[in-house]
This record gives sequence, structure tokens and C-alpha cells, in this order.
Amino acid sequence: MADLLSEEIKTYEANFEALLGAHEGKFVVIRGAEVQGTFDNQMDAVAWGYRRLGNVPFLVRQVVKVDVPLSFVSNLLGV
Repeated sequence: MADLLSEEIKTYEANFEALLGAHEGKFVVIRGAEVQGTFDNQMDAVAWGYRRLGNVPFLVRQVVKVDVPLSFVSNLLGV
């Protein structure tokens, strides 16, 4: 199975320089091959994504020069 957000990650990487120049430090919402919008904080980006895109996979990522890996565990796993 292909990585769930592989297209969104490729879109981020392809648009990285433009995003960094115009929106450094902001959070970007990406669905498929489209940058949907940028936001001042992560919660606004996630809330907007669910309101506008629905319950579908989309990427929310902060536009920064150096990426810090983060790990999240879904509360839906029941672990």
C-alpha cells in the first residue's frame, strides 16, 4: 500500500521554496496536488481542513527551514 500522504508530501516538497519565501513559520494545508491554504497556527489549519475538506486525509505541516520529526498516536487505536 502506498504511503497515505505521499502525494501531499510531494506537493509540499515541490512548493517548498515558494512557501518558505511567503509563509515561513505558518501552517499549510495540502490535499492531493493542491496547497489549500496557510494558517497562523496548527489548530486553525486542522479545523479548517475538516470543515472545508471533510473527513479525508490531508496534510498540515509547518513551513520551516529545518524539519523536526514529530510522532503522534491516534486515540482511535484503542491501545
